[in-house]
Amino acid sequence: MRFGLALSGGGIRGVAHIGVLKALEEEGLVPSWIAGTSAGSIVAGLYAYGYSTQELVRIAVDLQPKYIDPNFTGLALGFGQWIMGMEPCVDGVVKGKAIEKYLKKLTDSARMSDIRMPLAITAVDINKADSVIFLNKRINTPDDDDTVYIYDMFLYKAIRASIAIPVIFKPIILGGKRLVDGGVTNNLPIDVLKRMGAKKVIGVDLGYNGQIRSDVDNIIEIGSQALDIMAYQITSFKSHGADYILRPGIYDVAIRDSRKLMECIDRGYNSTKENIKMIRKAIISSPSTSLFYRI
Repeated sequence: MRFGLALSGGGIRGVAHIGVLKALEEEGLVPSWIAGTSAGSIVAGLYAYGYSTQELVRIAVDLQPKYIDPNFTGLALGFGQWIMGMEPCVDGVVKGKAIEKYLKKLTDSARMSDIRMPLAITAVDINKADSVIFLNKRINTPDDDDTVYIYDMFLYKAIRASIAIPVIFKPIILGGKRLVDGGVTNNLPIDVLKRMGAKKVIGVDLGYNGQIRSDVDNIIEIGSQALDIMAYQITSFKSHGADYILRPGIYDVAIRDSRKLMECIDRGYNSTKENIKMIRKAIISSPSTSLFYRI
């Protein structure tokens, strides 16, 4: 059964995608196309590259937190400029160089064209407000489409662009474009998979879904929640092309709560197992009987 799998962003919650993939594999359901945004781009990109779900768990543990490089110099300079009434030049709390170097090592500097599984990774040109999609296979695009398609980028560069959460991560500049988190315009790239040729698409949405969160009490969580709320509105509109949307219900996990990393993986796994009959039915059903799962 051929289907596309769209993986949303979600910070540390993104590791739940690993559990979802593990459960799908155990059920004999391996995606033929895969697309990811932000945290989902890490899992989608490395999975398409060839890492097993067991290896992805190891990588997820290794990522926390030694590859986070705070931009102390930039923050100090920006604060000083603000005090003096100047326009601050700082553009991110985290430099992103350390994680970029790690991703480069993990992928052996592979280009997206080196990957066999059709893969898409999303980002946003923050200056032009254009959606940017990195692909390893050429697709037909609408004449009036304002999305920018980039082929054959280095995989680690595409992922680094997609995970650049505004304010938290410094944007990455590629081809003259200042790129940030793809979740700004498309947190669940279902439409991209359709354009790539997937007739059936399963979405895994780890974002905010209207629930009350009492732990949004610091600059990181406030920024993250604001982005999640925007993504929720956009995703609600764009998700109608999916045949099934799985929401493991991990909205209560803070964006940087690495203590719950294994719990998030387990929640993704268990949610998939609990709903596997519906997922399988959605994949084999006709287009007119597409299903949605919502909490």
